[in-house]
Amino acid sequence: CLFLLMHHRTATSTADSMNMSRSLLLASCLCLIALTVSVQAASFSAGAAKINATLPLGAPLAGYNHGLRRVPHWPIPQFTRYTTFMTPSQGTMDPTYVKALVVDDGKTRICIVTMDLMCADSSLEDLAYAYARGDGFTVPLENVVFSGSHSHSGPGGWVPQFGIQMTPTMDLFVPPLQRMLAHSIAEAMVQAEKTMQPAKVVVGSGYLVGVTHNRRAKISPYVGPNTIDPHLGVVRVDKMDGTPLATVWNYAVHGVCWGADNMLFSADIMGGVCDYVESKIGGIAMFQNADAGDISPGGNLVNTCANKPNYDGAPVIGDAIIATRNNMTASAVGEIQAVSHTIYFGHTNTNWTLARNDNCTMGGPHDICTICNALGCEANLEGGEAWVEEQPRFTAFRFSINGVNSLMVSIPGEALLELGWQIRNDSLDLGYDNTLLMGYTNNYMMYFATPNEYVIGGYEAFLTLFGIDTTNMIRSGCYSVASQIAPKKPTLTPVKDYARPQPDRERDTKEVNKIPSRW
Repeated sequence: CLFLLMHHRTATSTADSMNMSRSLLLASCLCLIALTVSVQAASFSAGAAKINATLPLGAPLAGYNHGLRRVPHWPIPQFTRYTTFMTPSQGTMDPTYVKALVVDDGKTRICIVTMDLMCADSSLEDLAYAYARGDGFTVPLENVVFSGSHSHSGPGGWVPQFGIQMTPTMDLFVPPLQRMLAHSIAEAMVQAEKTMQPAKVVVGSGYLVGVTHNRRAKISPYVGPNTIDPHLGVVRVDKMDGTPLATVWNYAVHGVCWGADNMLFSADIMGGVCDYVESKIGGIAMFQNADAGDISPGGNLVNTCANKPNYDGAPVIGDAIIATRNNMTASAVGEIQAVSHTIYFGHTNTNWTLARNDNCTMGGPHDICTICNALGCEANLEGGEAWVEEQPRFTAFRFSINGVNSLMVSIPGEALLELGWQIRNDSLDLGYDNTLLMGYTNNYMMYFATPNEYVIGGYEAFLTLFGIDTTNMIRSGCYSVASQIAPKKPTLTPVKDYARPQPDRERDTKEVNKIPSRW
């Protein structure tokens, strides 16, 4: 362009000047287009990090309230350095990791944190974020999501809510354990941001069946063993030369390949899949669970947990992730939008009645279902925020890449399959092409059984702590954030007002509508 401008100044004749003016105009336009493309091509940048966050020997394992995990004469405590009602861990089968991915489109910067933990918790996240900020981390907290993998062999002892501690799947709160985890999370966040580089990004999804089953099929008329969520979401992040930087995979599965007698730390099947993907294509593989409240590993295609810790299901799931990833075209050009909204749910509305307790299907001889069978548990036990979190933070990310709008939306606990499909249907009405459900993210408020399943009862319904309208509240929270950044103007009214619904005992004991036809 500079050469053309200088040459234009040397033209002597009027004709030469007119011709050069046209040439200069055309060249200038081409130069501007080239500059614009050059700027757009550098719009995405990303960085990822992986930190070994395995806690010390003797810390409790989280996930089960029976078997060798629990002290022999529960509820009589046995005090050790880190445990009270749970028995100390005896070693490490495979490391439990914290991983972080930071992505920036030039305007908006987000961070995805995945943790080999049973769940997420706001106090752990606030502490980790404070540590990270002290080390120079710049992503706003509302643009960060923290997702637990839901491994049932990850660490316990780090959750302050007494109700979560005493189920008992976590054991009593040990502040030093929480601080150890927080430092590991902060280290991953800071390292991911410091290693950012120009990148190509795309978000999409495929389908995977035959590796999971619905564990409520024995008690619920609404589902069968193969009634699962087949969506396999993938976030592909590449370096500019096309080599993998990170792969986030999103799928619904409980981390229960290892049972209640396992006393070794493990990331379970999800960690095995991540290891497989990393060994095949490189980069950092990160797992986000979805609507896994009633979904367990093992299907009609493969016995997913067989030959653990090598897991027969790991290469099946891993190859599906890689195939889905390869079918997606990553781009350096795109847009990210992010929004968070905190909603007050009020106190719990447990409604622990014998009628709802009849179908308890999990737990040992002294679990919560057995106790309520003996005592009746007819009273509605309302707990405060010291028992379980009451103010979940819902977060939504919108990726607009290659003309496709993809939604990632957080769920603060264990959504059953039916709720997952409802949220996906809501997102279709908002104009999203893909939806990734980030379960067990930002907070942990136990299970979210839909009214259909709540009335039937069972373990998942029994631990739906905010009443029969719990899923309406969760669905509204997801809709509230997804609609704020939606491709289309919302055409639906929120499912229910965000205010706390009042208990309705008559409705709680009668049949409700069947599963929606779209589901």
